[in-house]
Amino acid sequence: MRQPPPYGHHGPPPTGVDPRELRPGRRWYVVGGLVVFAGLAAALVGFVVTVFSTVGLSGFEARAAAGESVGFTVEEPGFQLGLYTNSGQERNPDACVLVLPDGTESGFARPGYSHEATTGGESWTLVGTGEITAPGEYALVCDGAPVGADFAVADNGEGGAAVVKGVAGALLWAFVPSLAGLAAGVTIIFVTAVRRHRSQQRLLAERHWQAAHRRGRAPR
Repeated sequence: MRQPPPYGHHGPPPTGVDPRELRPGRRWYVVGGLVVFAGLAAALVGFVVTVFSTVGLSGFEARAAAGESVGFTVEEPGFQLGLYTNSGQERNPDACVLVLPDGTESGFARPGYSHEATTGGESWTLVGTGEITAPGEYALVCDGAPVGADFAVADNGEGGAAVVKGVAGALLWAFVPSLAGLAAGVTIIFVTAVRRHRSQQRLLAERHWQAAHRRGRAPR
């Protein structure tokens, strides 16, 4: 005599669920990945922009070669003037002096920080600093500079403090957006995985119950 199938005429209980039925949808994995990518991209862009704004030079107030004297006008004082040179050998701040609006001369002090920048295809190194405290006509005089060495002066704002702030800002841009994006993206992916697993278990339980009900016995 033929034995009835172990699960009756309705077949065995379901053992799997189509992934398309699970909620939330798999697109949330993509959302989580995009959040991570966006955080990393924002960090990279912010870091690069901050670094370039910190180490870059907006322009020179004056530029003088050996034996030259070049004048420039200061309308808004209260900043540090940086003396730069494009010579890899001559880095003596005494090579140039600053003629103040009252006609007196002021030398440049050795900087307490380092700063190198590239502008106009040339590399410039900070070799001296001076404080600009009054408006008027100034002159950069480089009588002590060796032949072949060019010097230039630029507005360095707060000087070393500005460089420190720029470096701190670059580090913040490097870490804060990337870590925030990573945390948010991983959280989205993790929560999506947990909720989809629960959705799968719920659907399996419902289908086991329905299969048992069709066989005429209560679900376990």
